[in-house]
Amino acid sequence: MLLAPVLKRISFTAEPGQTIALVGHTDSGKSSIINILMRFYEFGKGKIRIDGQDIREISIKELRKKIGLVLQDSFLFYGDIASNVRMFDKRISDEKIKQAAEFVHATELPQKYHSQVIERRATYSAGQKQLISFVRTIVNDPKILILDEATANLDTQTEVLIQKELKKIRRGRTTIVVAHRLSTIKDADQILVLDNGQNVEHGTHAQLISQEGKYFEMYRLQSSMNSKVMQ
Repeated sequence: MLLAPVLKRISFTAEPGQTIALVGHTDSGKSSIINILMRFYEFGKGKIRIDGQDIREISIKELRKKIGLVLQDSFLFYGDIASNVRMFDKRISDEKIKQAAEFVHATELPQKYHSQVIERRATYSAGQKQLISFVRTIVNDPKILILDEATANLDTQTEVLIQKELKKIRRGRTTIVVAHRLSTIKDADQILVLDNGQNVEHGTHAQLISQEGKYFEMYRLQSSMNSKVMQ
C-alpha cells in the first residue's frame, strides 16, 4: 500500500542569519520539516542543503553539531546542571558553560552549575529548565538554531523574559522557529504557512496580513482571543 506524502513541494531558502518561521494548525507539517532537517526521519524525494551540501552527505553526528534544537518540553536527567549541559561531551569546560549561561542570562540558577538535578521531580521551574536547555544548545555554538514551540509551555512573564534572550541567541544564526503564538514571530524574515503538508502562503508578517488569507485569519483569531482574556 502506497502511503501519501507527508510534505508536498515544500521549498524555501534561509540565508545566513535569517529567521524562518513555520506556522500552521496541528498536523500541517511543521514538525515533519524539523524531523527531516535533524534526520530523525529520512526522506525520499527532494534535497536539503546546508551551505550547498546535501545533509545526507553529512554524518548525523556532524549535522547535529551544526544544528541546535530546543524543544517545547525540556528533559533534565539525573546529575547536575553542568552534566545536563555537557551531554557527555567532556571537552566542554566549566568556563564554556559559564559563558553560555551568561549569554542567555541563566546565571541566577541556584548553586550555579553544580546544582543537583533529579529526574521527574520539580527541582526547577519550567522557565529555569528551558533556560538550561538554551545553555545546552548555545554551548556548542551551532550555525543553525531550531526552536520548536520553545516557549509554548511557559507562563507569560517567563515567556517575555525568554523571548528577550532569544533575540540575542538568534543574532548571527540562521534560525527556524515553529510557533503557535503568532505574536512571537512577527519579526521573522520569512513566514511559511503550512496546511496539509503544503506551503500555502509565505512572506513577512506585514505582507501576509495585507493578503488577508489563512495567516491573517489565524492572527486575527488569536488577537481576538487575547483581547477577551484581558477584558
